[in-house]
Amino acid sequence: MIVIREVVSKGLPKLAGIFSLLLNLMPFLIYVALIQGHHELLTAALPFAIYYGFRQAGLLLFRDFEYDYQRLAWIGIGSGICGYALGMLSVINPVFFDLSGVGAGLASALFPVAVSQRNRLVKNELLTKLPQCQPLVQFGIVLAFLGCLLLVKNPVIHFGLMLLVSLGAAGAYWKLPHSIHLFPVRLHWYNYFLAFILLAAMLLLCLGRSMGIGQPAQWGLGLLLTFIIVIALGLLFNHQHLLSYPHNLRAWILLYGVCGQYWTLYSTIFIGVIYGVQLYYWTIVAYLLAFIFGARLVNEVTRISSAAPERTAIVMLTLGIILTFWLPTYFIGIFIIRSFAGEIRKQTIGAYEQATRNYTISSIVNNYYSMISGVFSQLVMWGSLFLSVGLKGMNHILGAFSLHQPDMQNGSAITLTHLVLAVYMILYLMWLLLRTRKQSSIFES
Repeated sequence: MIVIREVVSKGLPKLAGIFSLLLNLMPFLIYVALIQGHHELLTAALPFAIYYGFRQAGLLLFRDFEYDYQRLAWIGIGSGICGYALGMLSVINPVFFDLSGVGAGLASALFPVAVSQRNRLVKNELLTKLPQCQPLVQFGIVLAFLGCLLLVKNPVIHFGLMLLVSLGAAGAYWKLPHSIHLFPVRLHWYNYFLAFILLAAMLLLCLGRSMGIGQPAQWGLGLLLTFIIVIALGLLFNHQHLLSYPHNLRAWILLYGVCGQYWTLYSTIFIGVIYGVQLYYWTIVAYLLAFIFGARLVNEVTRISSAAPERTAIVMLTLGIILTFWLPTYFIGIFIIRSFAGEIRKQTIGAYEQATRNYTISSIVNNYYSMISGVFSQLVMWGSLFLSVGLKGMNHILGAFSLHQPDMQNGSAITLTHLVLAVYMILYLMWLLLRTRKQSSIFES
C-alpha cells in the first residue's frame, strides 16, 4: 500500500497537463452527443449552449481572482466536480444536463488557464519544474479516452468518466509545487451581474423548453444576446485596467481568438451539419495533434523558410484557411491553423512578460484578448449565416444538427458563411503582415 501511494504521489503530478487537456476538449464531444432532435429544436442544444456560454465567460466572471491562478484552478476543479456529478443525475431529470453545463464550462475555462499560467512561471524559473509525460504518451492517453467516449453511448457514463478526470485533476494539482505568495482579490459587482444575466437566461430557456417554444424561451434568447453584447463591451473596457504592455502586441494577442472559431464553433456546427457529427470528431483529433506536435511543425517550417518568422506564420495560416475549403484537406488545414496560432500565442505571452516583467497574469491577459476577438469572430460567423438563411433557415440548420443528419438544403449558405469567415481572417492576417514591417520580432531568437 505504501509503495502504491508513493507511485501515485510521484506519477499523478505528471498528468496535470493531460487532465487539463481532457477538461478542455472532451466536453465538446459529450454535449454535442446530447443534442437530440425534439419538437423544440432551438432548445435541444441548450446544454451545449450553456456549457459554451460559461466556457467563454468563465474567466471574466471570476475576474476577481485573476491575480491568483491557484484559486482559479481550484474554482475550476470544484466546478467540474459539481457539474459532472449533476450530469450523472440526469436519469432523475434532464434539467441536470443543463445545470451540468455551468460546472463543465467553468472547469474548461479556469483549470486549463491556471495550468498554463503555472507553466509560464515554471518556464521563467519561478517554480520547480517536474517531469511530464512524453507527447506520444499524452496523445495515446487522450486518444484512448476519446475512443471510450465514442464507443460507450451512455451519457451518464460519460459524465462519470469526466467526474473521475476532475477528481484526478484535483489530486494532480494538489501535488504540484505552487507559488507561496498570496495575491489580492479585488471584488467587482460587474462580474456577478454578468453571472446573474447568464443564469436568468438559462432558467428562462429551461422553462421555455418545458412549455414548448414560447415567450419564456424568447426572453431567454434575448438575455443570451444581451449577455454576449455586455461581455464584448466589458472586455473592451476591461483591457484599459490591465497592466501596461506594448501596444504592438495587441494585434498579435488577438490573433488566437480570430482563428479559434475555426476549430470550435465552426467545425462543431457546420461540419456536423453538412457532413455529419461523426466526421466532426476528426476535428478533435486534428486539434489534439496540433496541441502536442504543432510546435515541431512550426519550428521546422520556420527553420527552412527564408522569410521572417512572423511572415512565415502568416503565410502558413493563410494556407491552412485555404485548405479548409476542400473536405479531404480540411483537417490538415485545422492542424496548421491551430499549430501556428498556438505558437504565436506562446510568443506573445513571452513578449508580454519580457516587456512588463509580470509573470503572474501573462497567460490570463492573453485569454482576455482572445475572448474579445473570439466574440467578434462569432458575430461575423453567425451574422453572415443569419443574413444568408434567415430565422427559418437557422431553425432548419439547428434541427438537422440536433437530429445528427446532414443538411444539404442550406449547403450553399453555409459555404458562403465559410467564405465570409475566411475572408475576415485573411484580411486580418494581411493587416498583421503590413504591421510587421514596423514592429520588432515577437519570436524568440
